[in-house]
Amino acid sequence: MGTGKTVIVTVLVIAGLLMLALSFVASIIVDNIDQRIADGCEDEAGTIGEALNLDEGQCQDGRDMRDKIDPFGQMIGYLGAAVLVISVIMVAIRKKQ
Repeated sequence: MGTGKTVIVTVLVIAGLLMLALSFVASIIVDNIDQRIADGCEDEAGTIGEALNLDEGQCQDGRDMRDKIDPFGQMIGYLGAAVLVISVIMVAIRKKQ
């Protein structure tokens, strides 16, 4: 494998691993937000507080944040997996030649 291709494959592998790590972190953040929403917003006191706007919109802000982070994390995970697959294909093609 040439030097340029080796560098490209190395960069792709590192980028793919970083993207998968970011996806994992995003899923942890989404789980944390879900837990906080369940604890503070979905019980009787939280529902009443939210209906009376005593939570100052924090419950809805949490739901909105979760809805923004979740698809982003999934997209980054799929992209990271695709980048890793591309790097493996590049190595396999080069070894056949």
